[in-house]
Formats: sequence, structure tokens, C-alpha cells
Amino acid sequence: MISYLAAIELIRSHAKLHTHESVMLQDACGRISAADIYSHMNLPSFNNSAMDGFALKAADTVTASAICPVKLRVGATLAAGSDLQNVELADCIAIMTGAAVPDDYDAIIPIEQVQVVHEGEQKYILVSDGVESSANLRFAGEDVQQNSLIVHANQQLRPQDIMLLAACGVASVTVYSQIAIALATSGEEISDKYSQALDFGQIYNANAPLLQNLATSPVFDLNYHGIIGDSGKELIDLIYNSSAQIIITTGAVSMGEWDFIPETLREIGAEIIFHKTAIRPGKPILFAKFTDGRYFFGLPGNPVSSFVGWRFFVIQLIRAMVGKHAEKISTAIAQNEFHKKHRLRQFLKANLSIDNGLAQLTISREQASFKIAPLTTSNVWAIAGEEQQIKIGDKVQFVPLIADLFD
Repeated sequence: MISYLAAIELIRSHAKLHTHESVMLQDACGRISAADIYSHMNLPSFNNSAMDGFALKAADTVTASAICPVKLRVGATLAAGSDLQNVELADCIAIMTGAAVPDDYDAIIPIEQVQVVHEGEQKYILVSDGVESSANLRFAGEDVQQNSLIVHANQQLRPQDIMLLAACGVASVTVYSQIAIALATSGEEISDKYSQALDFGQIYNANAPLLQNLATSPVFDLNYHGIIGDSGKELIDLIYNSSAQIIITTGAVSMGEWDFIPETLREIGAEIIFHKTAIRPGKPILFAKFTDGRYFFGLPGNPVSSFVGWRFFVIQLIRAMVGKHAEKISTAIAQNEFHKKHRLRQFLKANLSIDNGLAQLTISREQASFKIAPLTTSNVWAIAGEEQQIKIGDKVQFVPLIADLFD
């Protein structure tokens, strides 16, 4: 049995960077960029108006007042998308939001701040207050400078990132290919027939829906291969017939008579990197590697243990495969005590709240690995170190309940 930190070090040391592919921007949200992306243009690409109003020279309005307004002759009218060739210039021009501003003008006054008057066919505006230079102007490159970094390598792309890339004229991005995962559950007592009554001794399969839903990110391509019973044949068939980079099973990794997975892996020549870590729940977790470079996780069968196996082990491999650093850990102040009778790192169902700007943790009293209901009222995992006994007021580490690959 090894420590949790040693297990994570082994996982990351065996991880190889995943393959890349190019995808269109509309398909890129949630994917992880494989390279830095720089803008080939300024954003905005030209000086433009932030208001519907009039482009003018600020110096012409210095003497303006309510008693003695400045009168300016209006030339052309520019809409968004208009070019600046053959524009009739005058003291000012009418301009719409987003329209390019000729270099002759250095400010925009909103239409509601002027009085429009007509003398025959000629239009004028009366300005009753001085306008500051650059008022209501959006300058070229004010948002993004040409050649500046707009997306980092190993960054998971969010909707706002897609918006920025599109605004900078990026049509496609290089991302890590989806990580193919094959999932199977073991146990003759497991039933996937949720609409049917259970026979005595059976239990419904909670692990498969859990892991399928934890892997809904576009980073993953998870396929569920059903229940493989309590013998090695179906596991061997799955391993040989699947091309998934990661194979995950739940159950059959402890020390019981029917815990066939470790021996089956040895029989087919897999390298077991570690089996059992000094944690609770999920102590029997197994991590192995096949000769073709694919990975295997044997997660314990209790649903909370499977959750822990995904959250604190599988995700660590995936982060390494897409070039992401180890997850950052936060701390909060314990609002209740938690004492343990072992020297294991324990992942605890807990609730994070913010009170007067302070992060506070309330640890659930229901920590048994078979108890699912307390997870539905938890929002974080608190982490009690191997030697740690938690007292009220202690600083305690925590991470979000669901892994966040956007960090």
C-alpha cells in the first residue's frame, strides 16, 4: 500500500501527452487547446463609435455652454460597415454605433446630448457642454493587440474563449483529441434493469450512471460495456476488443474470493503500477498499464469509492494527458470536528459556505462509502491528511465535488 501523493506521482510519471486534432470553432467548446493561440489582428481592428451620435473634434466644443451652445455643421452619415472613402466631412458627421470613425474626429457625442436643427437642407447640431477628447471612442487594439496571446496551451475552452477567438477571426483550433474511455461494472449481483424489481440479494447499478455522467465533458468519449460478471473472461474480452485509451471497471479489486481483476491483469501481462493506497474511501483502487500503452483503473465497487476513484485518480491521469498541471487545492475553516481512528488520507463529504467573506467547511457525519444520499447535499470534498484530526477552527483542504478542468 502506498500513499496518495505517491500514487499520483506514479500516475503522472506514466502519463503520455495525448494526440492532437484540428476542430472548427463551433465544435471547440469544452475541448482543451493543444497550443498557444495568438491574435493576427487588433480588436477592434479600427477606431469606431461606441454610441449613436455625432463624431466631432473635441477642441471645437471647449467654449460650449447652455447659454452659448456651439453650432456645428453636419456632413455625412456613417452606419456600421460603411467605408471611409468619399465621405463628406464637415464640422461633424452623424455616426452609428460600430461605424468607423474618420481620423479627422477624436470624440463622439451621443445624439441625446445635442439639439438638431435644420436650416433649409443643411443640418446642424447645437452642443451645450464641452466634450472630452476620446469620449465614446473605441480604439483599434483597445481590447486585443495584434500578436498578443489570447488562448493558452492546455486551456479548456469556454464559451467566452470561443467568442474571443471568433472576434479575432479564428476559424479552427488545435485541441487534444477526445480521450476514449471504456467502462464496465463487475458483479453478478448488479442489475442494469432499473425498471424491474430486484431479486433478493441484487442491487441496482449506481456506478455506471455515475461515471457516465461524470464523463459528459467534450474532453471524453466514454462507452459503457455493461456488466462483466465475476470472472476474468469477459474482462479479457473487453481489454482485447477495446481501443479505448483508458479502461475502467468498478468492483472486484479487493481481497475477496471473487475479486478477480488483479490476477486477471497479471495473467495477460499488464503492469500493475499500484494496488491499494492509504486513503478512505477507495483504499483497494488499482492502476495498471498495458504493453500497448493503454491504462487501466480498477475502482472499488462502493459507489462513493468509485466517485473518489474517478475524482482523485482518473482525473489526475487525464490532466497529465492533456498537459495540465496538478490540481490546485484550496483551504477553508472547519465548522465542526472530525476525528478518525486510522492514519489514512480521507476524502470527506462536506459543504462549503461563505460567511462574511470567509470560506467555511461543514463536514458531513455520514462518511460510510456505501452511503450515497449525503453526497446529494454536499458540494465539496474536504481532505483530512493522514495524521490530521480536524477541530473547529482548523484550516482544512478541499476541492470541488466535481472536477473542474477549466482551472
